[in-house]
Amino acid sequence: MAPPLVPPTPALQDLVLAALSDFPPCSHCCTTRPQITDSRLPTASSLAIAPSQPGPRTLSFISHRHGGYIGPSMVMKYEDLQQLGSEEKNQEIRKAPPPQVGLWYIFSEHRLILLSLGLNLLLLVAVCVVGSQSQSLQETITSLKAEVEDHRQELLAAHSLNQKVVSVESSLQKQEQDFKAGQSEVVLQVQRLTKNVISLNCQLANLKNNGSEKTCCPLDWLEHESSCYWFSQSDKSWPEADQNCQLQNSHLVVVTSLEEQKFIEKHMSSVPSWMGLTDQNGPWRWVDGTDYERGFKYWSPNQPDDWTGHGLGGGEDCAHFTNDGRWNDDVCRRPYHWICEIELGKTS
Repeated sequence: MAPPLVPPTPALQDLVLAALSDFPPCSHCCTTRPQITDSRLPTASSLAIAPSQPGPRTLSFISHRHGGYIGPSMVMKYEDLQQLGSEEKNQEIRKAPPPQVGLWYIFSEHRLILLSLGLNLLLLVAVCVVGSQSQSLQETITSLKAEVEDHRQELLAAHSLNQKVVSVESSLQKQEQDFKAGQSEVVLQVQRLTKNVISLNCQLANLKNNGSEKTCCPLDWLEHESSCYWFSQSDKSWPEADQNCQLQNSHLVVVTSLEEQKFIEKHMSSVPSWMGLTDQNGPWRWVDGTDYERGFKYWSPNQPDDWTGHGLGGGEDCAHFTNDGRWNDDVCRRPYHWICEIELGKTS
């Protein structure tokens, strides 16, 4: 079965036409070389491609007009024709003008001008907008500066007012302290005046009684229960202290209870002081005749001891309050504070 005929392409026809023009006229079909024109070119109906034998495919031109093959010299290899066709196509592709791509089309001369004008217009609009916003922003900044200045002035005024308030408060506090101090002084003076009035009344009553009976405490004496007490501010020996109390129509203190002992400790200021207890003339006795043996006692441990190692001669025959209030016997010549006592309502 014969292979089907393949019609040639236009490019292949041009190649065949060029090849025929180069061949000499055939000796057995004509005497003169025929003029080859486009009308003599084999058409698709007279041109066929068929394999002549196994191996490389060849191209045979069959002309119905001449009635046979054109000639053995016109037989060409099919591969050569394909290669020639490919070269022609490549040359046509190379000679063809390059296609106009999108960027080249966009950036043409007129479009560049229009684009430049558009950009300038956008830039002008942006400058106008920025200028308008800048003016508005400047006005806002000016307004804010004015408000800040107003607030600053208000803060300065408030600070000045606060300083004035602090100064007034300090002055008031100082005046209040001065007033309290003055008030305390006035209260003390009133108390002293009241005490003096009471003392004067007491002395007047004592004068009326010719000093035979004490009804109130003299000035600068402390009253406790039914007695008056006077605490010295200087030192004397026991005999001198006893004599001083007698000159004040009193005697050295006689302690008869623990309560009275605590009262004396509270006001003696932890200073050793003489009391009205002695054994100079025999056993221990109180100066007012109070019974010593059955009465209240408050000796320090291991006292009295009548110690003679003090180097002053003799023993210890007079009693005094130590720093802690306990009793101790000592040399009567030693100088100590002393305490005098007056019993109210008692006939002297």
